[in-house]
Amino acid sequence: MGHPIYHLETKIEHCSVRIRLNDLTVVTLATTGDQPEWFAPPLNPYLVGEENMLEIDVTPIPNQDGSPGDFSKVVVEGAVRRYEKGEPVAPGSGPVALELAVMAELPQRLEDARDRGEEPEIPQVFYFVFDNEGPDFSQELGEADPYADEAALRDYAIRLRDLMRARDASALATEMQPKVQAYAAAYDDDAGRIGESLREVLQAHYVPRGLETEFERDDVELVACCGGRLWELRRPGGLPLMQTPADADGGTMQIPILVAPRDGTLRVVRGRIRSGPIGSEGCAECSRSRPRPADRRSRSPTCARCPRLPRRRSRSRSPTSPCSSRPTAAPARRR
Repeated sequence: MGHPIYHLETKIEHCSVRIRLNDLTVVTLATTGDQPEWFAPPLNPYLVGEENMLEIDVTPIPNQDGSPGDFSKVVVEGAVRRYEKGEPVAPGSGPVALELAVMAELPQRLEDARDRGEEPEIPQVFYFVFDNEGPDFSQELGEADPYADEAALRDYAIRLRDLMRARDASALATEMQPKVQAYAAAYDDDAGRIGESLREVLQAHYVPRGLETEFERDDVELVACCGGRLWELRRPGGLPLMQTPADADGGTMQIPILVAPRDGTLRVVRGRIRSGPIGSEGCAECSRSRPRPADRRSRSPTCARCPRLPRRRSRSRSPTSPCSSRPTAAPARRR
């Protein structure tokens, strides 16, 4: 049967969200106009077994004049759901491991702010805790020694840049082998198959288009994750380190890069799950991004070109009803 697969099923309206799982950003997304966004990325490579910490930042869409928006139309609904391997993912299906109680808590927060004569804080931040069966990366994400050699991190970013300039798909795939191993463990899958598929994706879809490499060592942005146990490497402006130029339709492909030492050498160990600016859509695994047609209201949370998951199409109905529990502060972690 293999490990269960956990998905973060979420619907949002009139807001942008940033969602972190165990101090790793897994979703950054914003809605456009009145159209809701639905997404359900898999979470397995980011789970720690007990007391997974999910943190959700909610920001209302700004007004047309650029002033801060209000929370009156904001909707954030969903759940962490548990699926068996190979089971189709659709809104409302799969047993619930955690309800996202944002809509149970948000109205009370807004009322409390009004009673104090204050504007509500932006963003509003919500914390949730849940346990999972199967994958447990607690040693890597929560117990390993932090890494603090920023000079080495910058050097490694330049090594990856040079491989991208050389369009060396095989060498890039080799640098990502720890990520491949983590995904194989997370999904109880074959590392050889995943690694070969990743190499084929790089060779077929990244190399022909080239990659954005106009940055130097001092331009690299370093973002500590998991208390400095992992580091995200970014290009200037917070852009993913690995990204193709935009095509004629404005679409790009990108692989955010998270690194950590393995056997004394920095390697790629993870990539963020889901990101997208206003009006864009992307893939949960390879982060393919393309401007979204105005009349499109649902989409697949993954795509046919990913190295891990098959394409799954969302159904057009919305996720389940609002949640019931109401955490008010970040719960303490037991370690």
